[in-house]
Amino acid sequence: MDLLRFDLNLLLCFDAIHRHQSLSAAGDELGLTQPAVSAALKRLRGHFDNPLFVRTSRGMRPTPYADDMAPRVAQVLELLRGVDSASEFSPATSTINYRVYINDTGLIVLMPMLMAYLREHAPLSRLTVIDLRADEVVDALDGGEVDLAIGYFLGMPNWARQQNLRKTRYVTLARENHPVVGKRLTLEQFLQCKHAVYAGRGVQHYNIEQALAQLSLTRDVTLTVPRLAALPFLIAGSDLITTVPEDLATLFCELLPIRLFEPPLELAPFQIKQYWHQRLHDEPAYRWLREAVFELISRLTLTPRRRSATRG
Repeated sequence: MDLLRFDLNLLLCFDAIHRHQSLSAAGDELGLTQPAVSAALKRLRGHFDNPLFVRTSRGMRPTPYADDMAPRVAQVLELLRGVDSASEFSPATSTINYRVYINDTGLIVLMPMLMAYLREHAPLSRLTVIDLRADEVVDALDGGEVDLAIGYFLGMPNWARQQNLRKTRYVTLARENHPVVGKRLTLEQFLQCKHAVYAGRGVQHYNIEQALAQLSLTRDVTLTVPRLAALPFLIAGSDLITTVPEDLATLFCELLPIRLFEPPLELAPFQIKQYWHQRLHDEPAYRWLREAVFELISRLTLTPRRRSATRG
């Protein structure tokens, strides 16, 4: 069939005539006059080189050729009617594989809650955490490699939709019984200690250095690691100190012999967000995931037992 030359509206006439076996009834359904339906039938006969329907005492009876066509025409029309309908999404039966970028803190703090939520509400779904450099996230969202990115990013393009999830801040960790740090962390102690820092691929953290530079000061960085989640373990077994996001620090204070301190510097808080591409904005399956993430993070409360909140 040459679709460029064929009027698809003729299939509507064919389907209506076949179901009603009446030109007038088909016209009533389609909002057409009987002469208009007759003209459409004439065109159909010419195209298929078959009478298609023959007038009898019981109405317009289909030929065997028309009977053979009818179910296929009905299927085509059903598909066409569904082209502009939003696809239905059922979490309980979906086998979707969500692809997410999230950093170490999110993996440890959020991911256990999210996996439990999926297990309860979308048990057949899967989730893949994509390993990327932070500076690769924008291209991965744009290219469709990642459905959702969760974290703190700067310079997101206009096509990126975003939603605030949680405001957090930086805190400093030191081991219990640290030889320099006492009940509180002073700026003098902060500068006297040796520091461990996180420097992942494509990640640059200048906030502490900038704060120190404003005071014409520098810190002694003796260990740099590519995994943020490794820092609390390294701090627990050494005299190093580190400054990390509060959510990560709070969780590890419950697990390791470390203490959390207010940094002796003015460090601005930062906003954790979730980001997605505009093309996924109205897709039910991905909207459902974003709503789940937002709900879970809104429930998040972390309060450490070991904590000194005094600023030096």
